[in-house]
Amino acid sequence: MPLVSLEKALEPISHFFNGILENAWVAKENCQQSLEGLTQDESASIHLYTMQFDGGPSLFYVLNRTLRAENRQDLQPWFSFLKLFLIALHKLPSHAQTVWRGVRDVDLSSKYPKGKKVAWWGVSSCTTNVEVLKNEQFLGNTGIRTIFSIECQNGKAISRHSYFSDTEDEVILMPGSYFEVIGQLNPAAGLYIIQLREINPPFPLVKPPFDKPAASIPTEKVAPLKTANPSVAISISPSPGKNICTTLDKKLTNRHLSN
Repeated sequence: MPLVSLEKALEPISHFFNGILENAWVAKENCQQSLEGLTQDESASIHLYTMQFDGGPSLFYVLNRTLRAENRQDLQPWFSFLKLFLIALHKLPSHAQTVWRGVRDVDLSSKYPKGKKVAWWGVSSCTTNVEVLKNEQFLGNTGIRTIFSIECQNGKAISRHSYFSDTEDEVILMPGSYFEVIGQLNPAAGLYIIQLREINPPFPLVKPPFDKPAASIPTEKVAPLKTANPSVAISISPSPGKNICTTLDKKLTNRHLSN
């Protein structure tokens, strides 16, 4: 599958959204400066992912719902966008650091016993600043809340490409990231903290969207124009087939709580 412009990549999925091409235009206008070796279209694919759409679902919501679905055929219309988006993420440096994700109105501790190994199939948006979670727009300080403290090895810092670059310290964990549960803590009524460590899966759960290392991919601009998931690798290629966490789509209130 060839790498195409952002507009072309969105054509097969445009019917899922209201005005996504207008949002794509905004994303490209905001990504005219080449940063970190990404093309304008690659950077704009990240920018578009972080945007909140008016009048309908945002791209991050529909994409993650599809990535977590049992029917892998639902991903086929997304292949062109996923190739552009994942190449952009693979080009960014990987960071080993502690990041945070939060889920509001749900206790997930029973689903993450110590020692369990789990794959996250969605694009997992996290923050490096735990203080962000205190904001009432995200988790707040009351009610039932689950916070993941994640020792990641391959976090992708996207602040320079995000729509919210001035307000969020956002790190993305790639689809198919694999974790071991290190421990749990219940420091206050209704607050549950789950500690995860990123580890290598027994085999790559999501194949890279290219056949050679990301560093060797040309960076010339492209011309404009679980869980219920099966444990199988997702290949972003044709098959002859606002962000900080949740595995429960019904709990989504904004991009920072469940994408």
